[in-house]
Amino acid sequence: MTKDTKIVARPELHGRPVEDWLRALAANKVPSKAVHHVLDAVITNPELASYASTSEMAGASGVNVATVTRSAQSFGFSGWPEWRQEIRARYLGLLSAPELAVVHDASSTQAPFDATIGKHIEHLTAMKRAIDRSIILDFAKVISSAKRRLIVASGSFAAVGRTLAHHAGVAGYRCEVLDDTVVLTNALADLTDRDVLIPITFWRLYNSSIAAAREAKRRGAPVYLISDQLVSPIAEFADRILVVPSEGASFFPSIVPSLSIVESVCAQLVKLDAERSAKAIAAAEKQWQEFDLLHFNSPKFQP
Repeated sequence: MTKDTKIVARPELHGRPVEDWLRALAANKVPSKAVHHVLDAVITNPELASYASTSEMAGASGVNVATVTRSAQSFGFSGWPEWRQEIRARYLGLLSAPELAVVHDASSTQAPFDATIGKHIEHLTAMKRAIDRSIILDFAKVISSAKRRLIVASGSFAAVGRTLAHHAGVAGYRCEVLDDTVVLTNALADLTDRDVLIPITFWRLYNSSIAAAREAKRRGAPVYLISDQLVSPIAEFADRILVVPSEGASFFPSIVPSLSIVESVCAQLVKLDAERSAKAIAAAEKQWQEFDLLHFNSPKFQP
C-alpha cells in the first residue's frame, strides 16, 4: 500500500468498518469484473479472507489464483498475503479479548503450547519473505541520527519498547520509553525535528499513541511506526511503517514478531557504526562489572 493512501477508521464495531475500508480501497478505481468478484468475496466474508490462502480465496471468489494476486496489487499491496494481513489486523481489532479467545478456541484443536509455537513460526516465516530490508535500514538510520529517541509503547508491547531502548542504548543510542501518559505528554513539550518518535502499537490503538504521533508530526519530528496495520488513524502521521503481525494463539497478542523486528533494527544499528557500538558495549560491560551486577563476575562467587 502506498504511504499516500488516507482512510479514516470509523468507530462502529463488528463487520462494518472492515467493509467500509474495503469499499474505500476501490472508491477511486474501476475494478475489472474478476477483481470485483474478489473484492465482493472479501467484503462478504472478512473472517474467511483474514486467514484464507491465495487458492482458498480464489475458490471463494470463483477466479484463479493469479486474479487474487492481481486484485491485491491493484489496491496497492504486494500480493494477497500482505492484503490478507491488513484484513486480519482490522478484523481482529474489532474484537474484545473474550471474543478473540472464542475465535481462537473455535479454530484450533491443538494444545496451547503447539498452537502458540506454530503461530510464531507462521509469523516469522511470513515476515522473512515479506519484510522490505530497506525499511529496517531506514529505521536504524533515523535512530542513529536523531538527537532524542522517544519510544511510545503500552500494555504487553511496552516490553518490545523496553527491549528496543535497552539494545539501542547498549549499542550507543540512548532512548526514552514513554509508557505513562503524563511522562509522554511532558516529553513531547520540547520535541523538535531533530528527534524521532517511535510508536509501537498493535491490535486496538491507544489514543495516547495517536495523539503523540499527531503532535510529533505537528512539530516536524519524524514518526517511525511499528504496527500490524499499514493504514490506520496513527499510520497517517507516520513517515515510515514496519508492518508486523501480532496475532497470538489465544487472546494474548504475540510479541515475538515485533521483538524480532527491534532486534534486527538494533543489529543494523551496530553495522552502521561498528566502532561507536563497540565502545558503547565495552563501556556498558565495564559498568556492569563496577556495579557487580553479574554474579559470575562477583569475587564472592569465584572458586
